[in-house]
Amino acid sequence: MYRANSLYDLSTGIANGSDIVNLLDHHRSHAHIIQFSNSEFYNQTLRVATRYVNLRRPRGQRLGIQWHEVIGSTIRPNGTSAQNQEEARAVVAELRNLIIDRHFEGTDGVVTPFKAQEELIGAMIHEDRRIAEATSTNNLLVDTIHGFQGDERDVMFFSPVISRGAARETIGFLRSNGNLFNVAITRARGVLYVVGDRNAALASEVPYFRKFAEYTLQLEHDDRTEQEPTETLGPEYPPVAHPERVSDWERKVLYPALYDAGIRAIPQYNVEQYDLDFAVIVGDRRLNIEVDGERYHRSWTGELCLRDRLRNQRLIELGWDVKRFWVYEILDRLPECVQFVKSWVEGGPN
Repeated sequence: MYRANSLYDLSTGIANGSDIVNLLDHHRSHAHIIQFSNSEFYNQTLRVATRYVNLRRPRGQRLGIQWHEVIGSTIRPNGTSAQNQEEARAVVAELRNLIIDRHFEGTDGVVTPFKAQEELIGAMIHEDRRIAEATSTNNLLVDTIHGFQGDERDVMFFSPVISRGAARETIGFLRSNGNLFNVAITRARGVLYVVGDRNAALASEVPYFRKFAEYTLQLEHDDRTEQEPTETLGPEYPPVAHPERVSDWERKVLYPALYDAGIRAIPQYNVEQYDLDFAVIVGDRRLNIEVDGERYHRSWTGELCLRDRLRNQRLIELGWDVKRFWVYEILDRLPECVQFVKSWVEGGPN
């Protein structure tokens, strides 16, 4: 049964361990789109290497995940598959807005776990002449998750269908097919629109679906919440979310030295999946300062080097400058390290 035993599972069962090569670098999606699956399904083994400059998005639209709230009713029109008419209408309305009103010329698609929902959305699109005429330009594909395996689009709409009245069989189908859910939410390169009932997802008996809804809420919270205002920073290193990651070099040496120089460095500033050692923000300019400890250099490997390169690439694409200090630089040449940051703040060379 392919649902329980994938082709990969079958292959690894007959292959030698030395013949298995894990492909760890992810090049398709924005970090927010892939990060949930990276945590839930891939054990945080993926390295996000997507080049954001290549991602297409609607004008004025942020990259990542957007949830469009629709409270509908889940029915089983043929006694087997599931359907949500309110959700289907909302998907078509969002498609019309994207393709007709906003003139998006990238590729897009609609994915759903249920055949009845795919057929309903397809019929609604066929009835909307303007969307139907535009589908060839946008390479629009509406299909179930099986039809999207190995495929991708610039923008994807995900219709989960689950809302009021969802039958136990419908919930059970989702609960037993986590691998299909993983495929559904990772087909988008730039923007994933989830069109559905988030409260139903949060109350769902499907663990990964509930966690995904929680994840999207956290993303929205992070977007709304400003990071630590620099005016609240004092001469002592402030409380942070992960104190176990902070070295004495950061806490007792570099932070107070920067503060004494009039530089307000924000510790553990979060950017996507990264917690920066320090962030210095001046207008629209941003500097990431990393302190590499002695143990870091002793364990330095090609893998660690690659992770750092990908991390630096991501931050640079997001408009950050990056500066790494080795602990012995801070020990032996602290004034020069502080002066470097001060020159950056003053707009000098970096």
